Amino acid sequence: MYPTFYHLALDLFGIDFAPFKFLQSYGMMVGLGFIAGSILLTLELKRKEAIGQIPPTKKDKKDIKGDDDDGLVHPHERVGDIAIIAGIGAIVGGKLFHNLENWDEVVADPIGALTRMSGLSFYGGMILGMVLFIWYAKKHKISILHFFDAVMPAVALGYGFGRLGCHVSGDGDWGIPNDSPMPEWMSFLPDWMWAYGYEGNILGVDMIQFYASKGYTSIEGLAWPTPIYEIIMSIMIFAVLWAFRKRWTVPGFMISGYFVLGGIERLLIEQIRINNEYDIMGGITQAELISVSMIILGIVGFFYMPKVGERWAKF
Repeated sequence: MYPTFYHLALDLFGIDFAPFKFLQSYGMMVGLGFIAGSILLTLELKRKEAIGQIPPTKKDKKDIKGDDDDGLVHPHERVGDIAIIAGIGAIVGGKLFHNLENWDEVVADPIGALTRMSGLSFYGGMILGMVLFIWYAKKHKISILHFFDAVMPAVALGYGFGRLGCHVSGDGDWGIPNDSPMPEWMSFLPDWMWAYGYEGNILGVDMIQFYASKGYTSIEGLAWPTPIYEIIMSIMIFAVLWAFRKRWTVPGFMISGYFVLGGIERLLIEQIRINNEYDIMGGITQAELISVSMIILGIVGFFYMPKVGERWAKF
């Protein structure tokens, strides 16, 4: 595991540079995800401006600088603002939803639960981010539906970068114990894609003891490497959305597609992950509730948007 960039540089390149210890691996991967997402969003906003879906907006007179200024704000010029809003949503919403799901940790250590950067819920960040995006889009007279369609491929790829950070740092997003031998038909894959020990994880926990504290029995301390599976599925979802972004001309289809595919991905992975369960429906996690809701909304969107998408895209 490489909890910080220092560990990575030392192990891979033999570079012993103490300041690298301040660069957290998870944060670096999230940062790379934001950069990649911003590039993709810039390209998509330029495309949507070119086909007339997201036109430029007029600047205030006080913001016009010189005769060369056309007095317009083009959609791709707002990517910096959008990235900041996404960051706020990811941190605040992610922390809020994580603490709601792990209320026992908040009660045991309220200050630590609120200030630790570990423990962020993707769905919490996404939901608050969407609320903030709606506010921003309405403020600047941008079509909310076209905007969400533009941002979904970036969200899918960014999620993959986040899960890469989880795996590299070993932040606890691994799965339930997996001490079973790899099936023969999967023998062409490396062992770490079947089971992984997460030695040297950023939490500093012994995996066997960790599983015991969660009510599991593990002989070898090996886990399902769920972040690896989510990275692969995120890339696949991104590839589908990016390939269909020009074919799905109905407003709202991109966000519907992401809801269905992203919801299915997370619902599947929750079956081998460790998360606190709500005492309803025989035990269900927060992520499972949101995933099912996303799948239903996505399916409804595919049937309903052909009827109302063009009208809703005007708002």
